Amino acid sequence: MAEMAPKKLEANSTDGDLGAAPPDELGGCTGCCVMCCFGCLTCCGCRDVICRKLIFFPPSPPFYKIGKDETKKDIVLHRIPLALLPQTEDLSEEDLKNMSPATLQPSLNVQMVKLKTTRNSEIMACHITHPKATDTVLYSHGNATDVGMQSYAVETLVIACRVNVLFYDYTGYGYSANHGKPSPKHIGADIQAAYDYLVKEVAVPSNRIIIYGQSLGSVPSCILASKHRVKGMVIHAGLASAIRVLKPSINKSPWFDLFRNSDVIKEAKCPVYIIHGTEDMAVPFSNGKLLYDNAPHKIRPWWVEGAHHNDIEICFARQYYVRLTAAFREFSDIEKKRNTNDDDAKTTDETKETAVIISQPPKTSL
Repeated sequence: MAEMAPKKLEANSTDGDLGAAPPDELGGCTGCCVMCCFGCLTCCGCRDVICRKLIFFPPSPPFYKIGKDETKKDIVLHRIPLALLPQTEDLSEEDLKNMSPATLQPSLNVQMVKLKTTRNSEIMACHITHPKATDTVLYSHGNATDVGMQSYAVETLVIACRVNVLFYDYTGYGYSANHGKPSPKHIGADIQAAYDYLVKEVAVPSNRIIIYGQSLGSVPSCILASKHRVKGMVIHAGLASAIRVLKPSINKSPWFDLFRNSDVIKEAKCPVYIIHGTEDMAVPFSNGKLLYDNAPHKIRPWWVEGAHHNDIEICFARQYYVRLTAAFREFSDIEKKRNTNDDDAKTTDETKETAVIISQPPKTSL
């Protein structure tokens, strides 16, 4: 495989004026105490329990239900109509009663699928396809959300960028809450199951898959990008590591750190596009900067001036979809060049083999 040369671009005020990193949210003694406590809990074997309590926040009850289409025998997504969607993460009994089969634009097709992971959990995924799409986005959502809550944003993404999107729940989220508990160990297996479904069941070529990870979703996205050669990866408000969310100024991850994206992204086999708000206080801006610095193959990032953690696709919607579409096109251009380089390398090898054969004199028998 021909390697892509790292693409390092200086950015301007919106595309990459890095500015000053925000101060530590847990500075001084407080930050050190938190790190020490986490290290001690890891030694005691309690890390997974603490992670489920402090890191994973699946909506409960889920923002969707699963029904059946009796005519097609398919699984159907039931969600709250957008006009009635509550502004909080807590659903009332009335909200649950308002859930009805999802109605998308007539040109779009939606399919719900259950996926089995290598860790024996069963997760729910939703596949929305566009009639004019050529690429498929494998979308890993943020923390306190699920397939139902995310379905509206994904539907807009499908329409605005003309792509197919497969998005899924992590083990312990949504429908998957009855099939296991959230865990750092499950995350990699969850996205691998989604990737295998696209490649093996839907027959999507890997060079037509774009990985997209938002916030917590950056973790499985980086893991997958380090294992498979795909078309590209988008990291939206991603974390450099768990400890760096609390203590952004550390230079090296302690041994007990989790979600070490800043290390894993170094092995990414595709071009990377980083999006991060400069005023993000949930995952400090310095996390996005470190991910960009460590990515071996990258395109110009988008440092969204004044944006926070969850408002980029809302408050900067027009720019978001325009820039995302442009990034997808740039991924396509890089893929074409990469394929050309591969073909040239193959032709060169074949020419050398032919030259060796011609240069060898024929054997004669006495």
